[in-house]
Amino acid sequence: MASETVQRVGKVLAEAVRLKASDVHFRVGHPPMIRMTGDLTPVDLNPFTREEMHEIAERITPPLLREEAKQEDQIDFSVEWQGASRFRVHRFKSFGEPALVMRIIPLDIPDFASLRLPPAVKKIADLERGLVLVTGATGQGKSTTIASVLQFIADTQNRHIVTIEDPVEFIIKPGKSLLSQREVGNDVSSFDSGLWAALREDPDIVFIGEIRDLNTVRVALLAAEKGHLIFSTIHTVDVTSTIEHIISLFPQLEQQAARTRLASSLQVVLSQRLLPMKGLKQRVLATEVMLRAGGIQEYIRKSEGKRSLLEKIARGNSEGMHTLDQDLRKLYESNLVELDIARAAAHSPNDFMRSLQVM
Repeated sequence: MASETVQRVGKVLAEAVRLKASDVHFRVGHPPMIRMTGDLTPVDLNPFTREEMHEIAERITPPLLREEAKQEDQIDFSVEWQGASRFRVHRFKSFGEPALVMRIIPLDIPDFASLRLPPAVKKIADLERGLVLVTGATGQGKSTTIASVLQFIADTQNRHIVTIEDPVEFIIKPGKSLLSQREVGNDVSSFDSGLWAALREDPDIVFIGEIRDLNTVRVALLAAEKGHLIFSTIHTVDVTSTIEHIISLFPQLEQQAARTRLASSLQVVLSQRLLPMKGLKQRVLATEVMLRAGGIQEYIRKSEGKRSLLEKIARGNSEGMHTLDQDLRKLYESNLVELDIARAAAHSPNDFMRSLQVM
């Protein structure tokens, strides 16, 4: 029978799911806290003692990882808590004691409409090859977006989809496709070895959980050049910073060649940001979309400047592209976000305000 402490944790997790929170925090000496619409809120429970937190950490951690968790300063894994949901867990130490941050992963993957994804995502699902990047800061829904696209592909196409994740978050249902979801620590010994192995597993689509370093970029570009469709995420805030960050990972002497390779392989950059929704304790998605069209390849090769790229994207509406500021304007004019929220999120707040005055 579960202890009283474990039962209390279960109630907290179930309540966080009910409230559509994004994260749950557990610490010694603090009541649990949940994050909703970007803000942390304490749960009305007594603080957890040192003994209780050790019990919680052990109960949450999968048995095969418990010894590693004792040796390492931090560890990531995923779990499914019966009666609540699936969670991505980061276990770490604070003042020498175990602490947990649990990201809620819905059991059912949201569809395009419920996420307010732009129409360009259907173009992404139809791609045969190339590199697709979904970018944004931590907690901006990148994994959810990719899971939604992969689930749509799995439901509608006969493909072999291989994922390399650390840890596995969403469970993609096979549908018409063959799924090979591989988790670092359980299915592969390391992220790098899993990536190279994926290229020998006859994949049509490979999802690389995150672009972390130069080696990951090299593998992603190589796989795209070999005719695979590659999805990944990267912690950059917009399209231009994404391109420049990737190029900056290469040694100086390789950067021009890297620009040429990236220009040939990069199909889509979808940058996203979650903003507080007007009048509701929810968040709404704002996006910036760059597609391989309208002279974009030439920009990547030559790096003509941020403003030049944004102008190309802004003029590409007919092809499915739009800038963040264009999407913010739609959100404001649709009464979904407050003006000050939209203005603060814009690339250029002054230009954004001028665009509203013109129309």
